[in-house]
Amino acid sequence: MRQRIRIILTLMIVCILGIFLFQGYWLYNSYKLNQDQFDKEINDALRNAVFNQNFQDVRRYIRYYGKDKDSLKKPIKGYVMQLEEIGMPRDSRPPSKNRMQRHDSLPPRIYADTLARQVSEYLVTNHYNDSAALVKLDSIFKAELSSRQIISKYTLDTFHMSFSGFERGSFRDSIRRRESGQTRKVPFNPGTNLFVQATFESPLEFIIQKMLGILVASVILLVLTILSFVYMLRTILKQKRLSEVKNDFINNMTHELKTPVATVSAAVEALQNFNALNDPQKTQRYLDISKHELQRLSDLVEKVLHIAAEEKEEIELFREDTDLNDIIDSILSNHQIKSAPLQLRYDNNLKRETVYVDKSHISNAINNLIDNAIKYSGDAPVVHIRVWEEKGMLKIRVKDNGIGIPRVYQDSIWDKFFRVPTGNLHNVKGFGLGLSYVKKIVELHGGTISVHSEPDKGSEFTITIPASKSAIK
Repeated sequence: MRQRIRIILTLMIVCILGIFLFQGYWLYNSYKLNQDQFDKEINDALRNAVFNQNFQDVRRYIRYYGKDKDSLKKPIKGYVMQLEEIGMPRDSRPPSKNRMQRHDSLPPRIYADTLARQVSEYLVTNHYNDSAALVKLDSIFKAELSSRQIISKYTLDTFHMSFSGFERGSFRDSIRRRESGQTRKVPFNPGTNLFVQATFESPLEFIIQKMLGILVASVILLVLTILSFVYMLRTILKQKRLSEVKNDFINNMTHELKTPVATVSAAVEALQNFNALNDPQKTQRYLDISKHELQRLSDLVEKVLHIAAEEKEEIELFREDTDLNDIIDSILSNHQIKSAPLQLRYDNNLKRETVYVDKSHISNAINNLIDNAIKYSGDAPVVHIRVWEEKGMLKIRVKDNGIGIPRVYQDSIWDKFFRVPTGNLHNVKGFGLGLSYVKKIVELHGGTISVHSEPDKGSEFTITIPASKSAIK
């Protein structure tokens, strides 16, 4: 069994490590793809920002000079004067194809070429000398990044680059050369060889935003895998522990059943072979021993049948007003007769005469606690029972001076068939059913049971249940 558990554990660990490695490799590739996407987006954003700024400056230039009609018409007037010099009538319409063919000696784009030249001169000589151009570009660049959902911090830098000494390929490489998180160097003012470049602090926010769905799905998958592994492992260990408990139960049951049978057999043999029948006192004593052991055997069989009945159907409570003093006094009297020496102390601090409980089941529960306290307290048991009421709740405490329960087992003592491991010693016989039954009865009453115990310092069990009908939730 242990070897099988080790093999299963090893296989599951290997599978989980494989899933982790595969997920890590997949996420790394996805990260690299999104990082490349980030680099492409910031490059496109910077190119578009520079283009948009130049376009806005051109429009602004045309609007500005459009207000001064004479200034705007200078190139047009020059074009018209050249037409008049060759005897061509003035016409505000654009020259037709036929007219252009008849006068192909005239330059057909005097106005367009002159305006383009003026715009270029304005952009080169007037616009880029102002440091505000970079501020304006920064504003446009931010808008471009925002439209692409990029909110990473960045820095804009300008560079003056000389074309001399560069071959065509090497110059192109110097323009494209960049580090991670940087854009390419984009021409900002070709007239002065001014280039601009953006450097970003970290693309992490952009990448996480793009990979958020994948990351969440991966985390959920890994968590579910780990939880499934832990649940399966706990189930296997629980089954292993139940198998051990079952074997322990069978061993204890066999021993418990054999003991009264052997005792009765010895008593009958004594009556037959040692002339005990001629001695009335010995006869009576052997008969009493046989009767006691047969009763014990009957109780064991009844207990096993009771366990089987509990497994098939739920326990039904029949609550009624019950005098708790009568119940506890009867229990203590029976134990006082059976066990000696025994010190029993009972303190009743209840102010009410009756409590609303199932008389039979609550009596069995208290009896099991007292019986355990006596059995696990050695040769001189001292048991203290205290009953009181607190905030409408009945509290019953059973305290002993026994061997105690290690903390590691205190959560398991309520499990059916569980007994605190004691090696191969069987000084105290039992089936590990008493505390399981007590907890079930207490919970059916709508209450709780707790334990406080330390090894070699005794144990203290406290039952808390509603004291009256009105206290039941």
